[in-house]
Amino acid sequence: MMMVLFFPLVFLGVLAFWLAYVWKNRSVKSVPSAITTALLALVFCYALSLILISMDPWYDDNGAPEFISWQYRWAWAAWLAGWLAMLVLPVVFGLRAFVLSRASSRS
Repeated sequence: MMMVLFFPLVFLGVLAFWLAYVWKNRSVKSVPSAITTALLALVFCYALSLILISMDPWYDDNGAPEFISWQYRWAWAAWLAGWLAMLVLPVVFGLRAFVLSRASSRS
């Protein structure tokens, strides 16, 4: 149940930091790449979750198949995105660190 609240709060927090940097410096280019990476990874998690929920909108409720209507898919996608974000964010930042270390070792 907590993942329904976790994902939107984390997304809004990262978005607030991103918008604060844009507002303060009046440029999108001034935002640190880590915040932009986190924001894009969270958007990817939610989009993937919504696609996965929409591909198979049925779930098993004590042996009876139940259909998830559109008005509830947004919350189900937020719940799934919260779990998915715990896997995707470390992988994305690990790949980012690997790419940056390879780029700095070549120069």
